[in-house]
Amino acid sequence: MLRAIAPIVLSAAAVVAQTNFPPPPQPASNPSTPAKELLGMALFFEEQLSSTNTVACATCHDFAHGGADPRTNAAINAGADQIRGTADDQRGSPGIPLIWGNGELLPHPAHVFKPNVTTRRAPTVVNTGYHKSLMYDGSKTNLEDLAGAPLFNPVEMGRSGRTWSEITSKLSSVRPLALASNLPQRLQTFLGSNNYPALFQQAFGTTQISSTNITQALAAYMRTLNSDQSKWDRVQNGQATLTAQEQLGLTLFNAPANGATSCNTCHGDFDARTLTEGPVAGQMTMTTSGPYGSFFPTRLEFHNVGVRPPSEDVGRAGVTLTAADQGKFRVASLRNVALTAPYFHNGGMATLGDVIEFYNRGGDFHVNQAANLFPRNYTSVEKDAIVALLNTLTDPRLVAGTQPFDRPTLGSQNGNIVTPVGTGQTTSAGELVATAPYAPVLGEQLFRITLSGAAPGSLTWLMWDTAAASTTMPYNLQLALSPGFQIFGMGLAQTNWIVPGVGMQQIPMPLPNQPALAGAELYAQWLVFDVTSANPILTSNGLRLELQ
Repeated sequence: MLRAIAPIVLSAAAVVAQTNFPPPPQPASNPSTPAKELLGMALFFEEQLSSTNTVACATCHDFAHGGADPRTNAAINAGADQIRGTADDQRGSPGIPLIWGNGELLPHPAHVFKPNVTTRRAPTVVNTGYHKSLMYDGSKTNLEDLAGAPLFNPVEMGRSGRTWSEITSKLSSVRPLALASNLPQRLQTFLGSNNYPALFQQAFGTTQISSTNITQALAAYMRTLNSDQSKWDRVQNGQATLTAQEQLGLTLFNAPANGATSCNTCHGDFDARTLTEGPVAGQMTMTTSGPYGSFFPTRLEFHNVGVRPPSEDVGRAGVTLTAADQGKFRVASLRNVALTAPYFHNGGMATLGDVIEFYNRGGDFHVNQAANLFPRNYTSVEKDAIVALLNTLTDPRLVAGTQPFDRPTLGSQNGNIVTPVGTGQTTSAGELVATAPYAPVLGEQLFRITLSGAAPGSLTWLMWDTAAASTTMPYNLQLALSPGFQIFGMGLAQTNWIVPGVGMQQIPMPLPNQPALAGAELYAQWLVFDVTSANPILTSNGLRLELQ
C-alpha cells in the first residue's frame, strides 16, 4: 500500500516551483525528479556520510545563515606567520580530525585531536545551480563533481585512504538520518521506515548505491535551493517599493565613485538589465534573449580585490597556474548576503559595514589587485544606505526555514553527538582536553576517547559514569559518582613528535552493536596524576555520550 501511494506523496512533496527565476539548467545525464531531490535532501543532512558520523553537508552550509557557515567566526587557522590572533589568520569550517586509514588519529600541531579547519570559509550553496564556476577558485564546474569532493577531503568529511566502496557499503547498512531530529514533514514522508537501498530504488529504480547515484541525488537537491523571493524580487514585480535609504543605496551601488568602478560592474544582483538575476555576476544571467541568456562581456568571474597578499592564498592561480590569476577569487553573489557573515574567502570581515568600509578605502593589499578599485570616499550616510540595499536581498524563507530551505536538526545540534561538559584543568603542558571524534553509534568499531594536554609520562585514568555532577565537585569532577561510576587505568600519557612536549592518549573502544543499548547516556572524564604540577591531581573536561 505504501509503495502504491508513493508517487502521489512525492508529487505533493516536490519543491515549490520557481516564481521569480526560471529553474536552473539540468544536465541531460541527471534530470531531476521529486524522489531524487528528496533522496538528495536526506543525503545533504546525513552526518553518517562522514568517516566519523559527525559532519554532513549541512554542517558547513547552514540555511539559517544563507547556506554558509557561521562557525567560521571561531574556527581559525594561524596564517603564514603561524601565530593565531594576527591579521593573516584564516577563518574556515571545522570538519574532522586527521585520521589514518585504520581509524587512528594523527595529532595536529596546533589543536591535537580537535577537528581540523578548512583554509577557506564554506561558501553558500544557495543558487549554485545557476553557476558555471564553483568554489572560490572555480575548481569545480558542475554540482555533480562538487557533491562528492568533501566526502574524501581529510579535513572536511573523510579519513585518509577512504574509498567509494566504503561509503556505499556504509550507507547500505545505516538507518537514514539516525542522528538527526525534527525532520521536515516531506522528508519524514519520503523516508518512512525505509533503508537507503529502498530510497535509492525510489529515486533511481535500483537498490544499488553507487557513487554516481549519490552525487546525482545531492546535485538534484542543490538545484532546488534557489532564493528568488527577497524584497528586491518583490520590488521588481511591483509588490513592494524601496525606502528612500534603499533607493539611495541602489543609486550608489550602480554608480562609479571617486574614479572607482561601480559595485554593479562585478555584482549583478541589482542590475536592471537582469531583473531576475540570481547567479554570480559573470556567470549565467537571465535576460530576454532566452531562458538563461548569455554572459555580459564586462562581467569577469574572478578578481583580486586586495583582501590579503596573493602569497597567502593564490586563489584562481591554483587552478589555472597562471601568474595573472594570483590572488583572484570568484565574485560572490549578494543574495542573502546579510545572513552569510563573516565575509570574503578568509572570513576576514565580520559585518557588511566592514565590507563596505574595505571597499571604501580601496582594499588592503594592492599586489595584482583588480583595476579601478580606488578609495570611494563614501559618507557614513552613504555606507549605511548601501547596507540597507543589500538587506533587501534576503529571502525570508531561509530565515524561517520554510521550503525549499526546510531542514532537520543535526545530531551535532541536538546532543546526539558527543558534547563536552565543563572545561579541563591546566597542566605544565597545557589544558587537559578530552574528545570523542567518532559519534557514539552502536557498532562503531573505531570509536575512541582521546586526551591531550597532559605532561608526557603522567599517569592517566579514564572515568565513566551514568550521570553528570549536579553540584560543584572537588578536582573539577564532572561526574556524579553514582553507583554506575567506574575508573580504568590507561597508563602513561605518550608524547608525539608532531606535538612535542604534550602528552596524549587515544583509547580505542569499539561499541557493541546491541540495539538494547540505544539511548543509554554515559559520561566520561580523564583523571591525570602530574608530578610536575603544584596540584598533581587534575581532570579534563567531561564528555556526554548518548549511544545511538
